[in-house]
Amino acid sequence: MSKGIVIFAYNSKLDYVSIATIAARLAKKQLKLPVTLITDTEEVDYTVFDNVIIQQSNSRGQRIFKFANRTERTVWHNQNRSNAYELSPYDQTLLIDADYLMFNNSLAGLFDTDLEFACYDQVHELTGWTNLQSSARVGDPGIHMQWATVVYFTKCNLAENIFSFMQTIKENYSYYSGLYNFSMELFRNDYTLSIALQVLTGYSQDNFTQIPGTLITANTPVEIAEVRPNGEIVFVWTNRDGNKNITKVTNTNVHIMNKDSITNPAILGQLEALA
Repeated sequence: MSKGIVIFAYNSKLDYVSIATIAARLAKKQLKLPVTLITDTEEVDYTVFDNVIIQQSNSRGQRIFKFANRTERTVWHNQNRSNAYELSPYDQTLLIDADYLMFNNSLAGLFDTDLEFACYDQVHELTGWTNLQSSARVGDPGIHMQWATVVYFTKCNLAENIFSFMQTIKENYSYYSGLYNFSMELFRNDYTLSIALQVLTGYSQDNFTQIPGTLITANTPVEIAEVRPNGEIVFVWTNRDGNKNITKVTNTNVHIMNKDSITNPAILGQLEALA
């Protein structure tokens, strides 16, 4: 059976393709698997990606990013993820966000399980900046959030049904926003995945097929200060009292919400050296 990694990346004011290139380098180093990029541009480093699928984005949503020293509104192309099942060239696929950086091979074990579909249902903000888990709900009072940041699936009926239902929810987002009582201002794949899993599992509150462990996330006010050759990542952040703090992690996969932090030339060079 073929195995591989899939990343979606569409540029806006933020250079998602460059971010995805670093994510691909790190993922290939850790998992020793080919990587497919799905994007709308041919300006890609073809030495990094084993396969590039050109697909135009079918959305032009807006997202506000609150960085450490500024707030920026930008176009956000994030509505093609429900096409992952159809587009993936692999029998077993690990679908990751462009800003999910791998520094260990813990996800390799998914390819050796009997799981047909898996995602994270637990999240932790690595600095303690916010308690993401307590607010990780779809709507109010809401259902438990399932995270689309990292998704493992095989070519099977279950995965096909999940992605097909995600597509249905996307196409009827205003209806589901009313049904689950959430704002439709920002389209979220986490919401479509959470609702699809809940319905297809008989309205259970529990994910029957979760990725073991916790999705580690660095929120947008948290910046990468240094990437050291030994794999240690140094993050800097300012707490509510205005005091600077440092958090360090080693050999830990992290979802980096601060995209600027990844594309900072100095950090980019350090990440490339590590990859």
